[in-house]
Amino acid sequence: MDQLSLPFAFAVPGNTSPKLTGNNVPPGTGPYMWKSYNPNTQAVLVRNPYFHVWNAEAQPEAYPNEIIEKYGLLVSDEVRAVQNGQANEVFDGDQIPSDQLSQLNSPKYANQVHVNTLTADWYFALNTRRPPFNNLQARQAINYAANRAAYVKIAGGSSLAVPTCQILPPNYPSYAPYCPYTAGPGHNTWTGPDLAKAKQLVQQSGTAGMKVVVNGTTDQVGKALVEQMIADLDAIGYKASAQLLATSIQYPFVQNSANSGKWNVGWSAWYQDYPAQSDFLNVLLGCGTIHPNSDASPNIAAFCDQSIQAKIDQAESMAATDPTGAAKLWTEIDQADTNAAPWVDMYNPKQIDFLSSNVHGYLWNPQWYILIDRLWLS
Repeated sequence: MDQLSLPFAFAVPGNTSPKLTGNNVPPGTGPYMWKSYNPNTQAVLVRNPYFHVWNAEAQPEAYPNEIIEKYGLLVSDEVRAVQNGQANEVFDGDQIPSDQLSQLNSPKYANQVHVNTLTADWYFALNTRRPPFNNLQARQAINYAANRAAYVKIAGGSSLAVPTCQILPPNYPSYAPYCPYTAGPGHNTWTGPDLAKAKQLVQQSGTAGMKVVVNGTTDQVGKALVEQMIADLDAIGYKASAQLLATSIQYPFVQNSANSGKWNVGWSAWYQDYPAQSDFLNVLLGCGTIHPNSDASPNIAAFCDQSIQAKIDQAESMAATDPTGAAKLWTEIDQADTNAAPWVDMYNPKQIDFLSSNVHGYLWNPQWYILIDRLWLS
């Protein structure tokens, strides 16, 4: 049932072409239909005259008569357009420049700015196939050393990211704040790196002085994240270097086990496909999602713990008959994975929706994000 709620899964006629057909689009089932679409300029949606409400909870009647999505502008120009009343919403809120973010944080825009933590992780996968991170103590060491405050700053600051140590993001039924890798007392939230503990673990692991290759992307944020990871590794006794690839090839590269001998730490990010704990804990860290020599092997760390996998299988089988028990088991799995440290989880990103002053009816859904069809204008 979760997979039927995928944003990219829709019922269409059986003879629908799998190829792009321009503005000759297949019929859909919602309150809107395409009027026109140009990937370089804009898409226009208008009311579907054949739509009738059959279940208001599943899909109520929409408010706007027309929805226009415009493309190709700089995000800074999008913000100014909303400020000037030339547009109603900035959709690319996670990319708003820092100077404009400071401006939007002022009381003047308090009723127009909405911030939500996404069900997503930005993380560095640790290559468990080869030294040093085939060693649990080495993996835990870099988790203690990771300066998550620096990673959050690179992401745009606390307005755009919140530090985390665990696999499950907030807003999941099984989410319980958990962070064993932090300085000071408590294991619920990250407060700062513990370099003394990290250095101790490196020495105990026998991996001090090893060379570590950090794989990431060539864009500004990607490069900065890699540089910070190198600094964190060097600070605890490793000799780290960067391996930067274009965004289009980096993710397939680190997934493919044929390349596993070329990197030790690999950047990645995951945004939920469907609202189930298994989308993170099984898809990303389950034994069954390691596909050798494939560009589509989402368990980048190649982490496989049979005892944890047994609990994953149990939780999935319990979901229909005992959802409460399954939810509790997913929490245990999340903590077990976090303790095993196959990743350095940096932060959960946030989405900022900036609306014009005449927009009302804002609603946020963790699967669909802003519900544009529930907005109305004064």
